[in-house]
Amino acid sequence: MKNKKIIFGSLLLLAFASAPSSQLTILSGSDQATQYSLAQDIVSIVTDTLKFKIVNKETNGAADNFNQLADPKSQYKLAIIPADFLYYMQAQDMKFNTQKTKNLKVLVPLGYAQIHLVAKASKGFKGLKDLQGNKVAIGSAEQGTYRTALLIQERSDVNFVPMNTNFENSLRDLSTSQISAFFIVSSAPITKLDVNPQSMADQLALVPLEDFNDWAKYYKKDTIFKSEYKWLDHDVPTYSVPTVLVVNESKLSSNERTQVLELKSGIQNRIDKLKATGHPQWKEINLTGWNESDWPLFK
Repeated sequence: MKNKKIIFGSLLLLAFASAPSSQLTILSGSDQATQYSLAQDIVSIVTDTLKFKIVNKETNGAADNFNQLADPKSQYKLAIIPADFLYYMQAQDMKFNTQKTKNLKVLVPLGYAQIHLVAKASKGFKGLKDLQGNKVAIGSAEQGTYRTALLIQERSDVNFVPMNTNFENSLRDLSTSQISAFFIVSSAPITKLDVNPQSMADQLALVPLEDFNDWAKYYKKDTIFKSEYKWLDHDVPTYSVPTVLVVNESKLSSNERTQVLELKSGIQNRIDKLKATGHPQWKEINLTGWNESDWPLFK
């Protein structure tokens, strides 16, 4: 009888272990970031078309998402990541003979995030070259902004002094002149950046970004419009970074592969509702617009 109980218990454990996963988790970003809002829209608008649950997990940003996605010991299989961060990590794989990006595939593109370079209007900065020798906040090391800003510095050969300061502290440090400017890469308008000009002792300005030394070769020309911020009185040229929902296919069971494809179909089938009621970024998203020569799609 005792042996029968042991065998029965083992069978139960085996059954639970082999049972299909009832949810998929998307690593998104800070709850203030556009990526978090996009993932939340997927949870709110797409989940009821699926036979499993979608969970939106807040994270510290792009580097955190990538590390958890690429780590074979981590349970997470889906993450939102800026494409330039993927390209950078692919280059690191080639440089150090590692394979962190080998099994990562794009599930769907999620639009573009604009590069904001914010300064005081009184500084009179006319472009990226004016940052030479100035202290510039570039975000914390876990954020996509951090990597984008360092890539811009390296490719443009403009030697500003990078300050490892997150966005929440950058506005404060700019107002107290501890920094001369800061980068933030996110879809406009950024809620915390849309402050009332009457509350500012010194007006904010967006520094226009133009290409030179081919620094913007891998970015898309874009514009931040004056209608997007209360303190902005003219359109500002910039560049933007494609953002993608990525899956690590090496971590997927057969059942999870089916679920991931169902999630992709669910997003495609609900795209009109996502555009109508979700974050404004959805209106700019073209789910079939990803070029597979840039990064392989999950199939």
